[in-house]
Amino acid sequence: MKIGIGIDTGGTCTDAVIYDFDDRKVLAHAKSLTTKEDLTIGILNSLNQLPIELVKKATHVSLSTTLATNACVEGKGGRAKLILYGADEEYVFRVGASNGDFSKEDLYCIETNTTYDGKIKKIPDWDQLEADLERECKDCEAMAVAEIFSRQTGAVLEREAKSRIEKVLDIPVVCGYELFDDLDFIRRGTSALLNARLVPLIDVFLKAVDFSLKDKNLELSPVIVRSDGTLMSREFAKFRPVETLLCGPVASAMGACELAQVDEDAVIVDMGGTTTDVAFIRDKRPARAEGGILIGEWKTFVKGLYVETFGLGGDTAIHYKDWKPYLEDGRVMPLCILASDYPSVLEELKELDESNITYTRWIHEYFIIQKELTGSYTDEEKAIALALKEGPLSMKKLAQAIGVQVYDLNTERLEKEGVILRCGLTPTDIMHIKGDYTRYCTEASVHAVNFMSRCVGMEPEEFMDWVYQEVKHTMYTHLAKILLKRQFPILAKEGVGSQIELLIEENWKQANGKSESKEINFPFKVPGVFIGVGGPIGIFLPDVAKAFGSHAIIPDHAEVANAVGAVVSNVAFEVRVKVHVCYNSYAVDHFMVYRQGESKFFGVDYREDACAYAKAMALEDAKTEVLRRGIGEEVTLVESSYKEYFAGKELDNIVFMVSVTQK
Repeated sequence: MKIGIGIDTGGTCTDAVIYDFDDRKVLAHAKSLTTKEDLTIGILNSLNQLPIELVKKATHVSLSTTLATNACVEGKGGRAKLILYGADEEYVFRVGASNGDFSKEDLYCIETNTTYDGKIKKIPDWDQLEADLERECKDCEAMAVAEIFSRQTGAVLEREAKSRIEKVLDIPVVCGYELFDDLDFIRRGTSALLNARLVPLIDVFLKAVDFSLKDKNLELSPVIVRSDGTLMSREFAKFRPVETLLCGPVASAMGACELAQVDEDAVIVDMGGTTTDVAFIRDKRPARAEGGILIGEWKTFVKGLYVETFGLGGDTAIHYKDWKPYLEDGRVMPLCILASDYPSVLEELKELDESNITYTRWIHEYFIIQKELTGSYTDEEKAIALALKEGPLSMKKLAQAIGVQVYDLNTERLEKEGVILRCGLTPTDIMHIKGDYTRYCTEASVHAVNFMSRCVGMEPEEFMDWVYQEVKHTMYTHLAKILLKRQFPILAKEGVGSQIELLIEENWKQANGKSESKEINFPFKVPGVFIGVGGPIGIFLPDVAKAFGSHAIIPDHAEVANAVGAVVSNVAFEVRVKVHVCYNSYAVDHFMVYRQGESKFFGVDYREDACAYAKAMALEDAKTEVLRRGIGEEVTLVESSYKEYFAGKELDNIVFMVSVTQK
């Protein structure tokens, strides 16, 4: 019997499964809360629920996590800066502002006047860089570097800058050329910046896994799911966490395929605590993304499966404005969970409920500390962290503790950087009251619902029904936009406009018998089936699928699909080396062989030599990558070559590729 362990750490829950590869079935599974203050606790809580005799038989451990996904959607991450050689700030923001969630304070731009053939006309002042690093980057947890025309220069500036940063700051540094060889150096740079922001997050996760495995006496080296559905080693992931951007969503897609075993096209919908992830099965295989992954505000060069992510989950915050309720994009800790750990919260919520007051601020919400302050913060932020050290405080009590009015309480940066966590009313709380999920303190949820329903002028039952219906409505709206963008690529490029949003809304009304249209009906129909995975999905997806004229399949073990997906994935990757044909005004001038961060030139009469060199380098790089990823010798290497295409036209450039898969 070949047994593997799959571990998935999500924003809300940490799951573990034991999987039998011979019979393709889950032998045992467990679920615990993700403990963000110490991920080890949640991981061990799940592992400790698994049968120890099966745990000891495991031959490998595979991981997945939504930490990177959630960080992008929620705008969180470690402190990092990007050094860009070859552009000024104005140009970067004019051309690349849409690439991600960054500001001018995150950039350090240096003009080099580099030419297309790789000549650097303005050499950077390296001593000045070191001085600036000491002054401006001392709070950074990681750094990123990118330069223009790195193929032609051999990335000499990136390499030198990395060396200087490591010497001065002694923090992780990633270069754009190490991650991607795509053109568009600004997007290479912003993708590298995102990678740098994720380094602290993935480091905490990997250390927690290492400690947990050691605690269980498992001398196994874990592997982690990449965004393309394959696996990479722990060491590889440590410095390239951007490769885990869609780790959790992709693992859920792989797990859904394994659990549902469907033979038709399908839409996979994974609803977790923070986000809902959508993938597609086409021709019995998960669909791949064209180009780089888009997630949250980030446009990257990370290759992967086609997955769309939006902010909707069991822990989505329910708020109100102008006495009207609405769902936020971000996650908060459900009050039922908070009150289970802190009984004083229940008493305070009861008092708030019985007070019969209404409030324009969300005074039923609480804050808890998640990690120590490191780096520069304002006096008010330091006071907030200090006040929360003794335990959670309501919004009102926290404001009083630091001497400000509740309306002036500013927790935005502390929340964004994960120092503190907001706790509030969520769909999970409503599930407790309705009896769909009752693991934690239902009474706390009841008091919070009574308060908020009073603030929005609804009866509690009416308010709870609204929440369930609004979750379905939100899911339907996002799914409709995703499906339309898949069907009509121009919408993916230009966006779904207000007119189409009007049609989506009308379709939802028609599906629920609330349309007042007297002229025309135009229901959206999805030909495939919907596969639902994730804890709360069974409550919401069936009605949403029905609104699309389809039906939903919720397979057994759907609640731990991510962990299943992690354990059934395998190692596979591709290495490419390109022979680039370079022209002068009249004809071919020379050939340039480009591999990661390195170029070699061949004269016009040496095309065959250039091709032979490229082929040899592709094979050499593939073997090096096998060792770097810690796969071992059990691999299959397949060599191939093809002509490069651009805008639908065949180019003279030749790409030599080696595909590597684990046996």
